[in-house]
Amino acid sequence: MSQNQEMFLSAGLELNRIPSRMPSPSGNRSNCSKSRSSSWHDGSKSALSNRPSVSIENHDSSSQRTAVENHAGENPSDIGTSPHSPRINSDPTSSTSASRSRRENSDDWNERHAQVPRSNLTELDVAALILNKMIGTGWATTPGSVLALTKSKGMSVALWSVGGLWTMLFLLVYLEFGNALPFNGGELIYLDEIYRRPELLATILFSGFFLCLGNSYGNSVQFAKHVLLAADEKVEFTKDLDSRLVRFIAVCVVTLVCIIHYSSSRAGLFLNKTLFWYKIVLLFVVFVAGISYSDKHGSQWHDRTAPERGSSMDGLAAMVLIFYSYQGWENANYVAGEIRALEGRTPARTLKIGAFLAVGIVWFLYVTVTVAYYRVLDYATITGNYSDLGVALHFAPKVFKSALALKICIAISALGNVLAVTYTSAKVKQTIAIQRFLPFWRFLSKDDETPKGALVLHWISSVLLISFCPTNADGYSFAIALYTYGQIFFSMWVALGLFGLESRMKEQYARYRLTIFRTKYILYPVPIIFAFGNLLVLIFAAKAKTPGKIPRYWWPITLALILLGSFMYWGVMMITRKKIRIKGVEKTVGEVVGFEVIVYNKDSINMPATVKEDIAETLAAKIDGSKRRVEVRSSRWIGRAATTMTKGKNFLDKWLF
Repeated sequence: MSQNQEMFLSAGLELNRIPSRMPSPSGNRSNCSKSRSSSWHDGSKSALSNRPSVSIENHDSSSQRTAVENHAGENPSDIGTSPHSPRINSDPTSSTSASRSRRENSDDWNERHAQVPRSNLTELDVAALILNKMIGTGWATTPGSVLALTKSKGMSVALWSVGGLWTMLFLLVYLEFGNALPFNGGELIYLDEIYRRPELLATILFSGFFLCLGNSYGNSVQFAKHVLLAADEKVEFTKDLDSRLVRFIAVCVVTLVCIIHYSSSRAGLFLNKTLFWYKIVLLFVVFVAGISYSDKHGSQWHDRTAPERGSSMDGLAAMVLIFYSYQGWENANYVAGEIRALEGRTPARTLKIGAFLAVGIVWFLYVTVTVAYYRVLDYATITGNYSDLGVALHFAPKVFKSALALKICIAISALGNVLAVTYTSAKVKQTIAIQRFLPFWRFLSKDDETPKGALVLHWISSVLLISFCPTNADGYSFAIALYTYGQIFFSMWVALGLFGLESRMKEQYARYRLTIFRTKYILYPVPIIFAFGNLLVLIFAAKAKTPGKIPRYWWPITLALILLGSFMYWGVMMITRKKIRIKGVEKTVGEVVGFEVIVYNKDSINMPATVKEDIAETLAAKIDGSKRRVEVRSSRWIGRAATTMTKGKNFLDKWLF
């Protein structure tokens, strides 16, 4: 039987397992049954509310479950009952037979024959989310920092090209995981699925990193700088900008973006797509204008002000900055559970089309704009002490005769990045909170058409970094590179996880195959090269120290401190679950001290019905694929303290909100 026939037959099976979304007789919704996709139309609220409870054991939203596998002796009703079974995988290919199942409204159709919200993400939404995160202000601020490290324009452009190629490798790895595990959360789900032991460790380590550094600090600060530069043409250096005013404007723009996403996901996605086209036009205009100017007035490519080339370690440090500029290729994976499947296409194919489109465009634009930048300005001008504003302060006056317009354009570009990052980061933080191992998880996982609690958390983390991190060029470069350094660390483990992904999925789907890394000639060398290259960057990029700059060894030190704190958090949770004997009675440490941690997995015997229903609903909505919940029971003095805190929160809710 062909693969397309298998998929067509499997769709009928999936129809019986996907819960229908029926309107509630009362018209009300509980917290658990509220819309799990923040992009749903407001008009669909009543029709999608109060989904009936779903059996975890019988639910599986995979479209790769085939009739052949059922004939091989597997019972569809047993899907998901294995304690270590993988969660889900979407169909790896588009099916021509899918068109035979055409529905009256194709916007509501997907390959599982289930009705999905109309406003799920399309190819353009996917491309816009990725491109808007990748193109912030890095194209205007990073080329100077890269050239200062490499001391060679040719080498710098070569590294930008290598960065684009490396990003494609990043992307292929993540697309493979996105196809197998199409849930919101990205690395949160991938690491937890592959590195299952010790339980919760991979999840909490990544959560600690993302909660601390996955915010909108970088481009909100750059937005503030370029707004102030546009407001006062006399300002020539960032040292002339009032750091307090920079922070104030940065906090204001983060607040505005969070309010937009808090109020309406549709408004946020509309702005996201609008800025997608705006950025493409902007960078293409900058490239054409720069090349035209250099042809008329002479190229500065071979200027004699450049010193001898930098060291190889400086080159690796430059790659970290370039990786930050390309950062964003993973952005759509964070909301993979919301990607639409149209006729003849699966969510996985929609993700691939949008991702390749966005990364290809960014790769081309970054290299061409950097070439134009280096042709117009000499080395000394580009690598000055305030190189993060080189395009706005030096390039624009030469090419456009005025810098005002470009300063405003760069600020708008930064706004697009803040919009895209806020949308996806809030979804990841919501997915983290849903597992219930964070304090105040009820508020943080709150979802009323938009992830309101997670947006508040994202706002708090962004404001804290804006308030305490330096806003000068050196401080900005350190802060953005720190997040990139951590991202490279976790991406390395995701890449190595490719070796176990197929076997992991085959524990449930006997005929499962990887879709991109199908042959061993691709599967073995690519992840090894990818992981080895990342390891080199992690080791050597942090060794060099530039006089007068923040030492780069603080990258691994800061990341290690964050991971250490996360590890201690995990360790305390695990210690409370250890069993000890007191007077012949077996108890857990948590029961003794009054702080008991219980972890419910999908196969837990005594799982409360409400927890079971919540797992099933979030799994059906694809906003969480963990099939896990953590419950904390407090007693004694800890219980009394928790009760007091609850009363205080209720009082504040009543009188303030």
